[in-house]
Amino acid sequence: MSRRRVWLSLLVVIIIAAIVAAAVYFVRGKSSPQTVTVQRGSIEATIQTVGQLAPTTTIPVLSQSAGVVQLVAVQPGDVVKQGDVLVQLNRQSFDQAISQAQTALDTAEAAVNASEQIATPTPQDLAQKLQAEQNLKIAQQAYNTAQSSLADSLILAPTDGTVLNVKVAANVPISQAQEVVDIANLQQLTLQLSLDETDIPHVSVGQTVHFTTDAYPGTQINGTLSRISPAATTSGGATSFQGTVTFTPPTGIVLRPGMNANVSIQTAVRKNVLVIPQNAIKTVGQRTFVTLLVGSKQEQREIQTGLSNNGMVEVASGLKAGDRLVLP
Repeated sequence: MSRRRVWLSLLVVIIIAAIVAAAVYFVRGKSSPQTVTVQRGSIEATIQTVGQLAPTTTIPVLSQSAGVVQLVAVQPGDVVKQGDVLVQLNRQSFDQAISQAQTALDTAEAAVNASEQIATPTPQDLAQKLQAEQNLKIAQQAYNTAQSSLADSLILAPTDGTVLNVKVAANVPISQAQEVVDIANLQQLTLQLSLDETDIPHVSVGQTVHFTTDAYPGTQINGTLSRISPAATTSGGATSFQGTVTFTPPTGIVLRPGMNANVSIQTAVRKNVLVIPQNAIKTVGQRTFVTLLVGSKQEQREIQTGLSNNGMVEVASGLKAGDRLVLP
């Protein structure tokens, strides 16, 4: 036999062997599919959203009088006590008002004293005396008002707290009732979160909320959903409702308004139910199927599902514990 024929014969044998090996591998793969067993377990449904810490109450401090700011005594972050000076207005206009009111008051008092010195007053004298007494009352009220306005030149902290914002600057005029400083108690914070409109049917006031902050990702904080806004907000075509979570800050960490939080709300829990992996399920339209292994045969089985979470799905009907499913 020639050397060329020997090589051709060997090549044919190798090709046949490869085909046989592939066929055996294919048959074995088909006869031993990857399966999973239907088991009982627990599954929970949760809503994942984001939120931001905010003071429970922010107190806007207003100026009681118009004037020009002479001194701003605080800056954001300062801790203040009730009665501390926050802003001082320039006293010059207040002092002038007091001086003018004092002059008017002295003049009115002198007129009353003069009317009282008349031994035998005529009806005209009596009328002038009554007018002088009335003028004295008006002058006294004006003086009291000027004195009160002077006191208002000092804008004081109405309560203990931390300064969040300062909204005025030195040498700038301000009007009466203008907001100058915001104060809040940073020991009393809430979590403000956004709930998608599709989540609203599954949440209610009183539910437990778990969240972590970006600043302390390893610390889980528990709270209670205390309020859901009755009115929706729309942004970028998405509709949501604002929720408020009350909580007690844990010891050892410092929380601040504006910190971001990752929020989880448990909406339902199913215990001792049938659960299967999500990837064992095939959906056709509105119907759900799995591939059931019965002996060595495979059959399609329609099932009804319930909750799903973390890649696992509750089976409401169509299977029993111990059934083996073929994974795709």
